[in-house]
Amino acid sequence: MDRKWIVRAACVVNAACVVFAGCNSITGLSGGDSPASDVAAKAVRVADQIGGAGGFGGTMMTGYRNHVGAQMGFLDADDLALMGQNMMIRLENDSAAICTFHLTYVSSVLGLEEQGEDIDVDPGETADVEIPCAEIVGLGPLEIPGAPGCQQAVTGDIPNTFSMPGFLNLDFACGERFGFTLTPDSDDLDEDGDTEELVLLSDGLVMHLRDGGPLFHSHRGGMMHGGMMFP
Repeated sequence: MDRKWIVRAACVVNAACVVFAGCNSITGLSGGDSPASDVAAKAVRVADQIGGAGGFGGTMMTGYRNHVGAQMGFLDADDLALMGQNMMIRLENDSAAICTFHLTYVSSVLGLEEQGEDIDVDPGETADVEIPCAEIVGLGPLEIPGAPGCQQAVTGDIPNTFSMPGFLNLDFACGERFGFTLTPDSDDLDEDGDTEELVLLSDGLVMHLRDGGPLFHSHRGGMMHGGMMFP
């Protein structure tokens, strides 16, 4: 039987993040000059973990790291998720056992802290999870490559190494779908010779491997969605 989980997170309104219907927050989330600067700082920290031997995506994404690095950010409120907008996260389980995906995201309408949901997905099934539109989406801790991205009773923890986090305006827009897939590592992405072990892939990793990554892209009014900062 198909299992579909729909998760809706309520907006949190407090003194640190004042929000109005249809508008972005108007005060800083963590003492910065603006919500955008706070989100930008978080995005930089996450982007710094992409590429390299121990980073999200491994050595295949080294060009991504070299190009993006500390340049990734959000310029102003127009680049942030809007209050009342949602997005869909698709979780696919191509393995033979149930898996609990550790969905993690940062949505400025909720605050700067990482939000989390654990979602069980049956073998061979797909779960669609509705969340507030977020600036950053991943599996497991967003700044820790190799941390558990999902868990199975027999196999144990599956690392999030190749479930590279996705960014608003770079990998998806509000109202769109962003996905993660648990599948055998048939392409031997970790180059260990084992093509049957399970690996977690994100749409962001797959997309950037196909188009060469952001190396020759301008993501603010460029080939993809506008909004990311490239001085």
